[in-house]
Amino acid sequence: MIEFSDTEQEVRQLDRFLSKTENLPSSPELEALRARALGHAERLSNAVAIGFAGEFGAGKSSLANMLAGADVLPTGPQHLELPLVIVAYSEEPQTTVGWWDKPEKTYAGIALEKAAADKPDFISVGLNSPALREVSLFDLPGSGALEESYDKALGLLNFVDCVIWCTNGANAWRESERHLWSQVPAKLRENSVLAVTHADLPPVREALDRVVSRLEKEKDGLFQSVVPIGTPEAVKAMSAEPEPNLELWKDCGGQRLAEEVLRIASVRRSKDLEDAQKDLENLFLPALAALDNTPDVTPVADSAVRISDKENLHQALPNISNPLLEEWLAAVTDIYEEVREATEMKPSAFLQNCQEIVEEFSDRLEDSEGLSPSAEWVPAEFEKAADLLLLLQYENGTDVLRDAVSILAQLGDNLAWAGSTPMDSLARTGT
Repeated sequence: MIEFSDTEQEVRQLDRFLSKTENLPSSPELEALRARALGHAERLSNAVAIGFAGEFGAGKSSLANMLAGADVLPTGPQHLELPLVIVAYSEEPQTTVGWWDKPEKTYAGIALEKAAADKPDFISVGLNSPALREVSLFDLPGSGALEESYDKALGLLNFVDCVIWCTNGANAWRESERHLWSQVPAKLRENSVLAVTHADLPPVREALDRVVSRLEKEKDGLFQSVVPIGTPEAVKAMSAEPEPNLELWKDCGGQRLAEEVLRIASVRRSKDLEDAQKDLENLFLPALAALDNTPDVTPVADSAVRISDKENLHQALPNISNPLLEEWLAAVTDIYEEVREATEMKPSAFLQNCQEIVEEFSDRLEDSEGLSPSAEWVPAEFEKAADLLLLLQYENGTDVLRDAVSILAQLGDNLAWAGSTPMDSLARTGT
């Protein structure tokens, strides 16, 4: 039985640090630390995101339904065009439709057809399923021969922590799949499984040993494991009465796939926990100890309490260096200054300027040594933001400008968390 690491204590300690420092006088160092603590708390509190991806007809939606334990996602040939669909835990069944640039709305129950009619950017389906307490399932739209579908799939993969790439066993691991997968960040490939689907079909079953042997030789650096799966047989096994057919569940590949999904998700959660524990030991717990030792004073001296807290915090923590954040803020300031100095600038021009600076910084981050070791996800956030800014250029109204400013601010928060490094650590490592 694969168990996920318990993160309750670490989240509680991070929340305590955030609460204790909420009303202290602001400074760049403090805000960087708070952003860093918040990033850890959010990652440890949220379910691990498992993405199901593959070419059209690979059976990824059927596989996601099987692991969710419910027929939520439409499968096979169907006319319901869906964006990214997220299946997550919820006390009551509900369907939420969302857009990148406007508020979400929620329908009671499972209402995919109604949600699709709203033409959202993504749909979230909530189910009361114990399996979804630790993992959430991201069913990505299928990719095909067109480059646009490649770009869309690659963009959506930025939202997930682990990937199950589904390849049709009748023609497994085609060149088009290799081409797309070669563009996925290495960090994500380390948390991925290649599922060979339709393994229950006679033509596939006859050649399965040979196909799996070939894929095992090719998987190094691409996937953690290769798992053949007959999804209809797996569903049949788990729905058998009066109790699941465990022998069939094992023979069809359902047991192994479920174990592999939980394994890569558990490894990812353990890595997130390890990163948070290091920062708690080196940064946040010393800060809390210093703040807890602040002498009590009368209420009339409230400002003195805040000053004393800040002084204690400054003494307890190492000096923080964040040149990445400084360079980013300077670049954003240049954009804003250009807007102020221009007599007339169209919104599309402002959005294009934002997109260009985000793309430029994204390229720099890929080769940068200034990121925290636990922040490999940040370059992907910049790539995703560049895509969103490109989409906003095709929208009308003033809301898109506010959205662009919000995107820039969020990227600054990411860098505040990811680029902040204790100066004594830099001296020890020599970086």
